[in-house]
Amino acid sequence: MMTVVGFITLWLEEAEALSEPKHKFVWMMIPGLILMTMNMIHIAPPNFLLPGGHPNVSYYSYSFLHWAYSDVVALYGARRLFLHTIPYFQNIIEYPVLIGLYMSAMSWLPGFWGYFVGSGLGLMAAFVGALYLLRQSAGDKAAWWFTFSPLLLVFGMLNWDMLGLLTWGLTIASWRKQRWFHTGLFLGLGIVTKFFPVVLFPYMAVALYQKYHRAHMKQFFWGFALTGIGINLPFALFAEEGWSEFFTFNSGRGPDPGIYQWLFQMGILHIDTVNLLSAVLTLAGGLVFLALLWKGRLDAVEAGTAALSWWFLCNKVYSPQYMLWVYYAILWIDVNIPLLLTANAAGLLDFGLAMRWLALGTTNSPFLQQFVDIVPAPIIAFRDLTLLASAVMPWARHRAKSVRLTHKLP
Repeated sequence: MMTVVGFITLWLEEAEALSEPKHKFVWMMIPGLILMTMNMIHIAPPNFLLPGGHPNVSYYSYSFLHWAYSDVVALYGARRLFLHTIPYFQNIIEYPVLIGLYMSAMSWLPGFWGYFVGSGLGLMAAFVGALYLLRQSAGDKAAWWFTFSPLLLVFGMLNWDMLGLLTWGLTIASWRKQRWFHTGLFLGLGIVTKFFPVVLFPYMAVALYQKYHRAHMKQFFWGFALTGIGINLPFALFAEEGWSEFFTFNSGRGPDPGIYQWLFQMGILHIDTVNLLSAVLTLAGGLVFLALLWKGRLDAVEAGTAALSWWFLCNKVYSPQYMLWVYYAILWIDVNIPLLLTANAAGLLDFGLAMRWLALGTTNSPFLQQFVDIVPAPIIAFRDLTLLASAVMPWARHRAKSVRLTHKLP
């Protein structure tokens, strides 16, 4: 209830600022909504792939061949959402709680197409909210870059990431308005939606400790506890097997294509070693950003953005749509055109690589090995360099800004 009240309060307080340039924002929404609609139409499976009213195993090879795969479509059948079981209690779902609830709620709409259309409209509404918040805090230029991003054309409905992006925007918008309780509230909401916003928590907590009164820290922690802990707790206590799948599923997965997978296949690293190395590198980078925050060389949002990109770079599990997170996070701190163009290109290339690789694999193509030997390495290297640049950019930007200010001093 408090989450809903907090969201409505924030939205109403911003409504007056939106009303003056209302028509401009409407025009601003249209490109992104068109791209997401195109994505929705493209990934809609033909009826012959829905023999029992839901996708069957033949969906995978078809969707990879046509560059039309979507978790939103696939998991309706794979997690048997059409049976209307209680998520986590009766059905194991490898996503945080709010996505599991969202998936299950949409499955109550009439048939697969009700679920599919309802899911798409909900994700479009989340896009509008994320765009609105970005515009209000980072300005029109950042918002235009978001709504015209071709990443929306391939990742808009690939997964439920747009729900997570909305919580990222709500958290940072509240932070910049010094609404500490709402910041914690929305940050906790992000963690139980897509988990990635967790990277903001340590930097915001330390920044509050450093610069503000302890009462503000308490507000932040209470807001976070209400959603981040409060929503998770009943599922963790009473549906532990289904709830914990998110954590155990990822820890047991083999490394995705990249340096970890290569070392793993060479027999140099074991899966446990990969998990440890990934965790150590991620933590080490996070501590570096924390030190830079403490010394005043990064603010909390800049440090969280850097940590997000570094986490994706070091993590053994990487999905192409993660570049949409990096892209949106960058826009909150700077409209760095070269980096934004690079992120768009890296995300599109990575998506194409994944679809083609999976298509060749699921169809047992004789060209699979030749493809693997030639194509993935440069695309993955380009993606990783983009993530590295995104992790470094906040510090470089902050440093350049400090130098400019110093030069202006008499």
